[in-house]
Amino acid sequence: MILGVEEHPMWSGYDLARRVLTVTGVALAVLVSGCAAREKEPQSAHAALLRFARALSDGDAERSYALMSDDYKKRVSFEVWKQQLEDNASEATEIGNKLAHVRGPAVVHSVLREDSGREVQLEHTDEGWKITTGLVEFYDQSTPRAALHAFVDALSRKRYDVVLRLMPNADKEGVTTESMAKAWGYAARDDVERMLTQLRSHIDEPIEVVGNYATMPYAERLRVQFVREEGRWKIEDPE
Repeated sequence: MILGVEEHPMWSGYDLARRVLTVTGVALAVLVSGCAAREKEPQSAHAALLRFARALSDGDAERSYALMSDDYKKRVSFEVWKQQLEDNASEATEIGNKLAHVRGPAVVHSVLREDSGREVQLEHTDEGWKITTGLVEFYDQSTPRAALHAFVDALSRKRYDVVLRLMPNADKEGVTTESMAKAWGYAARDDVERMLTQLRSHIDEPIEVVGNYATMPYAERLRVQFVREEGRWKIEDPE
């Protein structure tokens, strides 16, 4: 006996078979839907990457977007993500196929942020978590963001020797720590503090990097210009 189907003398064999197939199809649909809803989260970085690759190859915006981080979703809505996949379908498929062949052990990183906004990066190894950020390298210049933090910290502490190190070579001619202390000292104290306050409040603004140059627009029409010299990022006179 099949649940949900009553025997009736008016039903032909064809009608009965059709109704049985309909009930069975609904049951299978519910079962598949339930399995999809209970799909386990990927248990490793490689598993997550493979699932993302398959979703891209299939053109499945919903599945691929679900694997993006919360931070990314705050910046890019699902509608924008879906439109990007639709507009670049062949490119998405190509990327998905390439990602599906990525091999090798995954390196797990973690990023923590202190109150001032400075990021501390850690890496998980066989011996546990290890710090990879150059915390002991005071006034770091490895990235434009690090150089900006270094500039704000150095100027706040009146470390004009560090501020001089953060200046591009072309701007250093005739400039000394003494001349900076005089120019940015008591008379210009309010202007310097106003600039530092604005930089601190916008220190996480996006920075556009193009080769050895970078720019960070902030406030209304202000910007910070960066240049990389000898592997270190430096700051041109900030507005």
